[in-house]
Amino acid sequence: VGRKTANVVRGNIYNEPSIVVDTHVKRVSKLLGLTANDDPEKVEYDLMKVLPKEQWILFNIQVIAHGRKVCIARRPKCSECVLREVCRSAHKA
Repeated sequence: VGRKTANVVRGNIYNEPSIVVDTHVKRVSKLLGLTANDDPEKVEYDLMKVLPKEQWILFNIQVIAHGRKVCIARRPKCSECVLREVCRSAHKA
């Protein structure tokens, strides 16, 4: 079992705070300036430093949903994004 899967199980089944770094979490976190890393484990550690532990699970749920529906890699919907004021990509659009 890899780190991402283990963190999914910890958070979703055992309700233990964990940060799951998938493609959406990595992309959105970089655009928001929460990390400069590409390595998922380093992104996880960067997020652990800036986010309160009690918000890790909710952060994951919200950022993954945001990445799937609004901050789509090839066609981000910047005009619809509630984070556009703090997002690096929105200012380029």
